[in-house]
Amino acid sequence: MDPLDIETLTSDDLAEMAADFEAAAALADDAARDGLTAAADPAESPAARALARRCAAIARRHAADYRAEAAVLRSGHLPDSWV
Repeated sequence: MDPLDIETLTSDDLAEMAADFEAAAALADDAARDGLTAAADPAESPAARALARRCAAIARRHAADYRAEAAVLRSGHLPDSWV
């Protein structure tokens, strides 16, 4: 993968990156749902259920972060953490 040259990005590039972040958010949402399913499974040990709850929370936070970055990209800007 080539390094990102932020000086030459076009609005189409930003839109494509925003779509990629939205796709990543959807995957993180799926992971959060899987974690909640595992956390609610009485067949799992208490430790496994606690870990699944924590993983679900992390996945939800990642999804929110990805959506926030996508929104910035869609607005035609780069996220502050990129520059």
